[in-house]
Amino acid sequence: MDGQNAPHRTHRYDAFISYSHTADSTKADRLRRGLQNFARSWRQLRALRIFLDNASLSANPGLWPEIERHLADSGAFILLACPTSAGSAWVQKEINWWRAGLGARRMLIAVTDGELVWDHEAGDFDWERTTCLPRTMAGMFTDEPRWVDLRWMSEQDPGSLRDPRFQHCVADLAAPLHGRPKEDLIGADVTQQRKTRRLVRGTLAVITTLAVAAGLAWVDALHQRDEAQKQARLATSRQLAATALNLKDGNLRLASLLAIEAYRLQESPEAIAALNRLATDSPHLVSMMPSAKDVSALVFSADDTAVAVGDQGGAVAVWRSDGSALRARTSLPGRITAVGFSADGKQLAAGDSQGNVGVYDLTGKALRRLAPLPKAVSSLEFSLGGHLAAVDEDGTVTLYEKARKKIRSKRTGHHSSVVVFQNIESHLLLRDGVGGGALYTVPDLRTVQDSRQFSLPAGQAAPAVSNGGHCFGYLKYGFFTSSRLPKVNGHESLPDTCANFPTLPNEEATMLALTDNGRMAVGTASGITAVDAQTDVQASQVRTLTGVGRPSLLKFSNTGTRLASAHGRTVALWNFDQASRIAHTHGLSLADEQTMLVAPPLATGPGGRVAWSNLMEDEPFDKATKLHLWSPKRPGTLTGGEAPGHYALAFSPDGHMLYAGLAGAVESWQVQDTRLEQRRTVTLAGPVNGYQGIPLDIAPRADGSLVVATADGAVHIADPSAQRTRIAVPRGSEDPQQLLFSSLSADGRTAAMENTQGAVDLYDVDSGRKLQSVRLNGEKVNAFALAAGGSSLFLDGGKTFARWDLDERRFRWQSDEPNGVKVAASEDGRTVITLADNGTLTRWDTDTGDRLGGPDLPIPPHTLSGTGGIGLHTSFMVDGTGTLWTATEGGEVLSWDFSVNSWIESLCRIADRNLTDAEWRRYVGTTPPSRPTCG
Repeated sequence: MDGQNAPHRTHRYDAFISYSHTADSTKADRLRRGLQNFARSWRQLRALRIFLDNASLSANPGLWPEIERHLADSGAFILLACPTSAGSAWVQKEINWWRAGLGARRMLIAVTDGELVWDHEAGDFDWERTTCLPRTMAGMFTDEPRWVDLRWMSEQDPGSLRDPRFQHCVADLAAPLHGRPKEDLIGADVTQQRKTRRLVRGTLAVITTLAVAAGLAWVDALHQRDEAQKQARLATSRQLAATALNLKDGNLRLASLLAIEAYRLQESPEAIAALNRLATDSPHLVSMMPSAKDVSALVFSADDTAVAVGDQGGAVAVWRSDGSALRARTSLPGRITAVGFSADGKQLAAGDSQGNVGVYDLTGKALRRLAPLPKAVSSLEFSLGGHLAAVDEDGTVTLYEKARKKIRSKRTGHHSSVVVFQNIESHLLLRDGVGGGALYTVPDLRTVQDSRQFSLPAGQAAPAVSNGGHCFGYLKYGFFTSSRLPKVNGHESLPDTCANFPTLPNEEATMLALTDNGRMAVGTASGITAVDAQTDVQASQVRTLTGVGRPSLLKFSNTGTRLASAHGRTVALWNFDQASRIAHTHGLSLADEQTMLVAPPLATGPGGRVAWSNLMEDEPFDKATKLHLWSPKRPGTLTGGEAPGHYALAFSPDGHMLYAGLAGAVESWQVQDTRLEQRRTVTLAGPVNGYQGIPLDIAPRADGSLVVATADGAVHIADPSAQRTRIAVPRGSEDPQQLLFSSLSADGRTAAMENTQGAVDLYDVDSGRKLQSVRLNGEKVNAFALAAGGSSLFLDGGKTFARWDLDERRFRWQSDEPNGVKVAASEDGRTVITLADNGTLTRWDTDTGDRLGGPDLPIPPHTLSGTGGIGLHTSFMVDGTGTLWTATEGGEVLSWDFSVNSWIESLCRIADRNLTDAEWRRYVGTTPPSRPTCG
């Protein structure tokens, strides 16, 4: 009720509740709350002020003066009557205090338990039957007092404050406290409740409206914040990707880490392209290894499986030649100047700048120091029998026996670059860096042949001696010159097998390394160039090895297939037999069997199966079997097919059948455990003449039927049991010499066929109805592929590469960077790759048309008798897992990883570290995260 209608109050409290803490604590609190809230206006904090003591206050006798003060400050006394309170000394004391003052006036009784009976004749309570009041109250009332019955309430679960029974009891007690009739008070409570509800609803409506508006503004702010953060991440991602590409030629380790972080910030096309480019550049680079100090010596083991690295601090580390594991570590007092493995790879010799020589047992992990040399050690060599030869910088050669005792020492005068045992250990060859050399007998070191001819020209020149000592030469102004040692004292000249290398671009060489079998590595200010000499069957090949800076050391393995280069504290390992870091070889070398331009037919199937039609490298030319199938689940290949050649291959959806297209027919081969077994042959309808009847694409259906597209622009269908096809789409040209390319969807429902005007017609195969015709801005289409269930068509022309959406009948994107003479797409349309005639593979972003880059196919080691480039000699397909397969005539069948995760894994192997905090702040410009780049 409003304050203006309330009776005038001179007391602080409207009522004092006296109760038993043992029996009625919960009920007393519930009653207090009910009285405070009953008929309360929304402007009031409480309708009545009720005093309710607590357990600690009641249990402390020293607080009785405080209780008296609150009793005196209360306008009424409410007794919660029950047998327990009747026996409570504290309750009786409070009753006696009240009785001594106001007596029965302003005392209200609420019975919570027991019995209360009034004896009208006696004018007092019936004390024989009343159990809830103390007998000290006898004679206190002359008339029956007002009391309410709360015995229905439970102490453990007193119920809701809005319970109607409770509300009526509260009204009975509140009416005299308010000085108003119960009915008026109940009406006022109802009115106040309605006002409160209306106020609450109105307030909630306003709050809700404001909350919705604020929420919308908050959502919009969040959206703007997220968009701003996304744009900031995108900008940083693009910047990091660009920086990575700028650094890749000289610092591939840092560039790799920046490209990974660019992708993690935002999966932008630029970041993906940078990852792709870095993962595919420098295809021969295997690994990079760190060193605590600048690298000063390098050597490979005889079997190419290990590499030893010596540094300026005297440490020697032995790594696997793929950089995957550190095998051993030892040290000498001075700067390491020479290292060498024993023939069996079980021992490692090392020499330092102080002349110390040590032999480390890689099996027993023990270092043995030998008799030192007078000067810094320049070269070391083990014989097959275990002897060791060491030469210092003054040309003093020292022989050690297998037990490592010094045998003999002689000063030769040759500042040796290479020392090699010859003629099964009977002679020792020394070659120096100025074209001289000498041959000595073993073990007496008697001179057999000696030449001190200086062959180096005046001015800057980069000389080198091969590991075996057979080749000496120097490079100046891009020209390589080799020098043969002359006859001495009637002896034949020392072996000299330097090959003829081509002239290189005029970039000053700072370092040179040679092999005995015709390979050269040149260090320049911008990196490394590897050159293969021209042979009778192979033209000279020049490779640029990027990703490292100016090398301080270059060292070939004895076989010449591996190279180690040092740049400061980093060693880079290169493998020239490695086609790419993302390519996998499977030992499937193809022969160059054709006298014309041919790409081997290729097909991929479930479980990693791949099939091709081509003679293998070691097979005789007149062998009839050209059909091969390889699976990772079995060794070797399955073979079959007696036809002179196949034009198209395809697996059935379950992979159990392989279909091979011949001129005018399609063979069916069942894939068994140990062989391919021919089943049926389907004859194509129509003539076989020129390109007519030549299958270019085969799409097996799940029901066993076949769809075949031929080079004359026709589409054929063969039912599961039919021996002959019917023509669903007629020939596009009657000229038997006109070749029309085609592409079928994986389910065989849609066909894309080149027409005679250079455009592409799209057909529904089952009905033979032409659906659409696509042209590239008047250009002739060079290559195309259907994907995504036949809903996307990728086309490459002379000036444009584009994606056509068959459902929307429009180009999704068009790129002005055509790249291919061939196009391949995955079945799901997520991967599309083009192949240029120079062997460059390019992956494209299928959503945006951005060029993501890709590797170059390795040049085949065998002679190509065709006239086109490597790309024209290659077939390629994307299998169901997104793996790319390539087959090159005269080359190999290779699989390529084209997933982002595989690129990141490859780059982390190269980097072999994480971004430092300083690098992160410099290039990213934010606080470095706790997570590492590569783990």
